[in-house]
Amino acid sequence: MPHADVPDRRTRARFLRPLAAWCAALVLTVSPAGAHPPHVDKAPPGVTGQAVSQAAQDLTLIVLDAARQVAAAAPGTRGTAVAALIEATKARRDAILALLPIDASEAQKVALPDDLRTQLPGEAAPFIEQSVTEEGDLEVVHVDYADPSLDHYEYALATRSGRLALYFAGSPPNAATGAHVRVTGLKFDGALLAASGDSVAIGKAAALPNTLGAQKTLTILVNYTDNPVQPFTVASAQSTMFGTVSNFWYENSYQQTTLTGDVAGWFTVVPSANTCDYSYVASAAKKAAQAAGYNLANYARFLFVLPPSGCSWAGLSYVGGTPSQSWVITSYFSLRVIAHELGHALGLYHSHSIDCGTAAIAASGCTKSDYGDVFDVMGTASLHYNAYQKERLGWLNAGVSPPLTTVAANTGSANYAIAPLETARNVAARALKIPRAAACGSASDYLYVETRGAIGFDASLSSNASILGGVLLHDATPGSPDTSYLLDMTPATTSWSDAALPAGVSFVDPASGLTITPVSVGSSGSTVNVSYPPAACTRAAPNVALTPTGTVYTSAGSVATFTATVTNNDSCGCPSSAFGISAAVPAGWTSSNPQTGVITPGTSGSASLGIATASSATTAFYTITSTTSNVAAPAYATSATATVAVTTALSVAAAPSQATYLRPARSNQTVYATIAVAVKSGSVAVSGAAVSVTIKDPKRGSTLLSATTDSTGTARVTFPIKAKSIMGTYGVTVTATLNTMTSSATTSFVVQ
Repeated sequence: MPHADVPDRRTRARFLRPLAAWCAALVLTVSPAGAHPPHVDKAPPGVTGQAVSQAAQDLTLIVLDAARQVAAAAPGTRGTAVAALIEATKARRDAILALLPIDASEAQKVALPDDLRTQLPGEAAPFIEQSVTEEGDLEVVHVDYADPSLDHYEYALATRSGRLALYFAGSPPNAATGAHVRVTGLKFDGALLAASGDSVAIGKAAALPNTLGAQKTLTILVNYTDNPVQPFTVASAQSTMFGTVSNFWYENSYQQTTLTGDVAGWFTVVPSANTCDYSYVASAAKKAAQAAGYNLANYARFLFVLPPSGCSWAGLSYVGGTPSQSWVITSYFSLRVIAHELGHALGLYHSHSIDCGTAAIAASGCTKSDYGDVFDVMGTASLHYNAYQKERLGWLNAGVSPPLTTVAANTGSANYAIAPLETARNVAARALKIPRAAACGSASDYLYVETRGAIGFDASLSSNASILGGVLLHDATPGSPDTSYLLDMTPATTSWSDAALPAGVSFVDPASGLTITPVSVGSSGSTVNVSYPPAACTRAAPNVALTPTGTVYTSAGSVATFTATVTNNDSCGCPSSAFGISAAVPAGWTSSNPQTGVITPGTSGSASLGIATASSATTAFYTITSTTSNVAAPAYATSATATVAVTTALSVAAAPSQATYLRPARSNQTVYATIAVAVKSGSVAVSGAAVSVTIKDPKRGSTLLSATTDSTGTARVTFPIKAKSIMGTYGVTVTATLNTMTSSATTSFVVQ
């Protein structure tokens, strides 16, 4: 169903001014001053994301209507029409800038395609998005709050000409801070909107460099001029950083990585405890440390520590980067938070969990928890990084690191030995990496199997019989850094503390049929059986992508065309299948409901989906939901949405009943000139349109007449001609209005 219609032209002026002011105020709310990219996780109090999105949609339609007004304006009125257009484009820009940090995918829906942008008058160009390709260094910042629901990532692009806040309508790129990238997208002032991380070309990827050896770190303690509190001593900070945290990394990395460096401060450099501009804090802290004699070039990592203030987060960090930068609030200055933020600095994302109800893992119906891994410091614990995270750091399966055992897909049944994840460096494998191979071809995700012991920093596991008596499973996709998910192998319980797969119990992957069974589990290690079944047919819902991903702008009675790309996720044992595509559309609309050709499991095919709008469709944004299902197994289906905007312009034709009228000879006589007005939308007659007719005599005297089009799309007005009427040519200007659509035409007649 469409969103609410935009107010008609009679109320547009009253609607636009307060909306413009509201959007401008909202941009100031969500885009605080400072060098860092503007971001909010939620809309400000009293403002919903839906309200901001609706405002952006309404203003987009108003801009298109205002552009038509400029095109139809007479020379004497064009200035007024241009002023209205500029006011509308500024308000729309502010609404989109407010919407970007709340929901970038909604912002993409209101973006204008190239053909519409080029049709707008030149006066609108400074306030309309532009298609650009920008190149620079990527910045990725993760903000950790005490309330995990507020956590978010911020992205920016440092270019030669300045810094751009970077937003993605889809998934962000698999790259860390420092990667040199080329981004194609839409530029709105200081913000850049890209379709997804797939539209980012990565040059020199920062693939977790500098994770081994001594990590020389400068920890800078700062406080506020209006509250110069010092919650702990420099000596205490040194003990935490270069004692506890360094020992934690040394054990996790199998004696390959440590923290070294210095603690500087306290420096009273932040003007107010209400300040929460982390870029400012970093800059001021570095200047103070440098003035105190510290050579910043000697350090690979910086950690800024500040007392509780206006900041509502516990810590934040760039994801990767050289040198890296991280921030921690003093009340959270502990192993748990420091190792978490410095894990981000090394290039790690969070360790999540996935809850699939009564199943350990399923294709749908699952809930993902951002910090859900309760056995990993990148989740919610002060415990070892999991095997997938250690592999990413090069602490497993690289150089002199202990190995992983990668199980070959579909190779029958075999037993594999793994040592406890925490034990010191030796040649024993620390984990299994098992391809799920749910579809034909190479596996996209793997099951990582590890065994834990009550060893070192994991000594607290000594009271957890479930973990010590089983193995932990994670689902992860190598090459996609934010895909570490702890699986609950005992889904019948509500607790995650017993997530291990117990010895002697089998887990069967519903996607591939592979079976994982811990044969034995002990303090010295575990033996795990991995068994792949013979090739069989396991159906799965397809993946579907509709392009274009943005809004298709069209007119009433026309067809909007999308390409549906369908990936067959059935297992290799299944026959090839065709997929049917249908769409739920508003009343009076139709869908072509195409069918793909036959697609082999593990591959993709496409079909063209046509959405025919109703000839009576009003100007609005419409959300279309499509469903793609396997023709051979209709129960396996996937939904996707697309957006169509109807922006039909009216066409108007006007003509007098005759070209010349003779004025009557007597004063008591009247001759009537009839002006017929025909209004259409495309080839369809439009009824109910308001018609105004302005008739100007040769001396510029003006008469205003009005009417409404009938069922044939026609309206008629009559103009009286009397004996004393001025002789000469009478100019006629006709304007028709329906909802937000307006169009004009001119004609004339002669009085003799």
